[in-house]
Amino acid sequence: PIQDLGLIIIDEEHDSSYKQTMPNPRYNAKDVAKKLCELYDAKLLLGSATPSIESYYEALNSNSLFKLDKRYNDAKLPKVVVIDMKQERAERNNSLFSRYLVKNTKEALERGEQVIFLINRRGYSSYTQCMECGEVLECKECAIPLIYHSSTDSYKCHYCGYEEHIEKCPKCGSVALEHFGLGSQRVEIKAREIFEGYTLERFDSDILSKKNEHIDILKRFQEGEIDILIGTQMIAKGLDNKNVTLVGVINADLSFNLPDYRSSERGFSLLTQVAGRSGRGELEGKVVFQTYNQDNIFLKNAQEQNYSAFYENEIELREMLFYPPFSKMIRIVLSSKNEFRAEKSAAEIELHLSDYIRKLGLDEKLIVLGPSPCVIGRIKEEYRFNIIVKNLLDENGHQTILRFLRSIKLPVDIKMVVDIDPSDIL
Repeated sequence: PIQDLGLIIIDEEHDSSYKQTMPNPRYNAKDVAKKLCELYDAKLLLGSATPSIESYYEALNSNSLFKLDKRYNDAKLPKVVVIDMKQERAERNNSLFSRYLVKNTKEALERGEQVIFLINRRGYSSYTQCMECGEVLECKECAIPLIYHSSTDSYKCHYCGYEEHIEKCPKCGSVALEHFGLGSQRVEIKAREIFEGYTLERFDSDILSKKNEHIDILKRFQEGEIDILIGTQMIAKGLDNKNVTLVGVINADLSFNLPDYRSSERGFSLLTQVAGRSGRGELEGKVVFQTYNQDNIFLKNAQEQNYSAFYENEIELREMLFYPPFSKMIRIVLSSKNEFRAEKSAAEIELHLSDYIRKLGLDEKLIVLGPSPCVIGRIKEEYRFNIIVKNLLDENGHQTILRFLRSIKLPVDIKMVVDIDPSDIL
C-alpha cells in the first residue's frame, strides 16, 4: 500500500527463502518486486555477495551490474585453508575435527578470539541403521530416514514432524542401532569434549523453541559471552562480529551433494557467505573447509572467494543443459496415497502434454522430462512423481503449459501441484 514507490531494495537476493514453496500461490518475492517496479516506474536493486546465476546473468547482459570490490573498512579477506579429511583418516585421525582445525581453534580461543563452526545439517546424525539386519530407520509417512536428536533422545522426521522414541530395531528387535553421518548436535557434543573450559552454544532451528531465544544467543555471542558458536546455515550470513577470527566448516561437501541443478550454486554461496563471517574487524581472519573431495571445482572457487570464476564454470553447464537462465522451469508434481495411481496419472499427463506440445510444433522449445519419482518419493503418506518442463519460450511457453494443465480433470485421489520457476526439484 505505497502511493509513490520509487525504489525497492532486496538484500541477499540469492536466498531461496524469497520463494514461497507452500501453500499456493508459489510466488517469488523478486518477481513481485519486478512487477511492482514496472507498474510504478520504480528502480529495483538486488544485492548479494553471491548473486543467483539468473540475476547475475541478467545484470551482466543489461549493463546494470555494479560491484563493491572492497570489504567494509578495507578489511582483508580471510585466508581459506582446505583440509583433506581422507588424508586425516589415513593418518588415523577419525575425529570430526582435523588436527589443523583443533590447533587453530585452541590458539584463537587462547588469544580471547571467537570461533564459528558450520555444519549444514541439524540433529545428531544423518541416519540410523541396525547392525544386525541392515534396516535404516525411516519415517512411517515419508520415504526419508528419521534423524536422531540427542537432546530429546528421540527420532524426528524433518519433513512431516513425526517423532518417536526408538530403543530397538522395528524389523528384527535388535538394540544394535548405529548412527552415521554428521549433524549439529553431534558436532556440539564432540566440540565440548575437545574444547573443555570454553563456552559453546548451538544455533539451529531445533533450539529455537522458546520465544526470542535466537536473539538471546546472538546477543551473548556479540558481547563475547560465547566462545564457540556451532550452527547450520542460519549462522552463515548476517553475523557481524569483529572478534570472530576463525570459521570452521565441518563438512564442506554436504551442500554440493544434493541431486538438484542448483546444488553447486547453493554450496558455493553457503561457503562464501560463512567465510565472510571471519576477520570482519582489524584482526585477520582464517577459514577452514574440511572436505572429502578437494578436487571439486566449485569448492576451489569458494576457497578463492572468486564469484566470477564460479559463475563462468556454472553458466557453461547451465547453457549446455538448458537450465535457467537459458530456460524457464515448470515442475508438475502428482501425488497420491496409492503409488501405482500416482505413477499412472503422471505417465498419462506426460503423454498427453508431450502430444499437445508436438501438435503445436513447439517440441524443440518446450522440453518435457519425466515422469520420474521425486527425490523424496513419499511425504506424509503420499507417493510423489514429477514432470519437469524446460521452457525456452519464456512467458508464452508458461501460458501454453498452464492452458493445458487447466483443462485436466483429475480423479479425487490424485493431487497436482504446479510450481513455476521452482527453487528446488526435490
